[in-house]
Amino acid sequence: MNFLKTKKLKESSKKIIKLFFFLYLFIFSIEMIKRASFLLGPNIKDFLLQSLTPIKALCIGWFTTSLIQSSGAMASLTATFAGNNLISLNKVVFVLIGASIGTTITALIISLITITKKRRDFRHGFEIALCYTIYSAIVGTLVFLLEYFFKLFSRLSLFLASRIQGKLSLLKIPDIIKSITSPIMDPLFEKSHKLLLLIFAFILLILTLKYISKSIIDVLGGERKARKSLNKYFNSKYKTYFIGVFLTAIVFSSSITIGLLVPLAIARLINLKKAIPFILGADIGTFTDVFLASIIIGKVPALATAITYLLFALLGSMIFLPKTKILFKITKYISKKLIHISRKKALYVLIAFILIPLFLILIL
Repeated sequence: MNFLKTKKLKESSKKIIKLFFFLYLFIFSIEMIKRASFLLGPNIKDFLLQSLTPIKALCIGWFTTSLIQSSGAMASLTATFAGNNLISLNKVVFVLIGASIGTTITALIISLITITKKRRDFRHGFEIALCYTIYSAIVGTLVFLLEYFFKLFSRLSLFLASRIQGKLSLLKIPDIIKSITSPIMDPLFEKSHKLLLLIFAFILLILTLKYISKSIIDVLGGERKARKSLNKYFNSKYKTYFIGVFLTAIVFSSSITIGLLVPLAIARLINLKKAIPFILGADIGTFTDVFLASIIIGKVPALATAITYLLFALLGSMIFLPKTKILFKITKYISKKLIHISRKKALYVLIAFILIPLFLILIL
């Protein structure tokens, strides 16, 4: 009995140590991006100022996030550039709109690769992913118009960030970050090319966010236990919503948490109506990694980037949470009436999802 307890304690300790290791790598990658982008600042700034139109900024955020499957990584990189004054907050908003659309690709891929016996079962899983994409596209379109004509989100986020930053600076987090990363980072910057370090740091950030999510799920008891917990509490719209917020906030990835819904829907353990409040909540919870990155960067524009990301999700919740049936009906109509969904057609949707932003980037 004592042997089993000791074994479980050791396994738990390993999982926690592993989690802290990936958290350190996350901090390290953000600090490296911050330093490298600052040193490369003039070149990056000239490129961004000359070529980044609103539509192109949106498509870059969309396409890049589709490839790396992490809106957190893309938003954190954008926050770092904003913190170093390499990109304006107005352009940041458009990049983040694209990132919020691009991140929905993970659920689309999960729905495609999950094995099903019946076409109807596949459709139930795919509609979860489709709903997330439709939601992000609707909110993104509204945000685009409000920002393009009124600069609403860049102005509001900058106002809020300037008020909040002073209180956050009392934490002295950037000083702590520097002390734990400099011993490794300083030698790298003395010997390596800055652009290579920026690319390396971004790849490290992508991988770190992926493994942080897995490590947190392991600490919570594994994916199977997480799925059972999700299904158990999906009996109230608002309870489901806050579960989505909380779970995604601690896992650092809406792609992971919404992706967990797909197999549940295929197995008929949940349906689209029950999933929609969770999707809305998960969209708010996903801002935590960008917020943490902005604290590490320690600049007002970086914090404004994180706040902008949060404002998107709050707007989506204000529109759709009281009337989740609207999103349900739109998804069902597109799935059944417009594209008559099948696995083959879903693959075409996925390919188009990647090629559309790439095509627009090339022609603009």
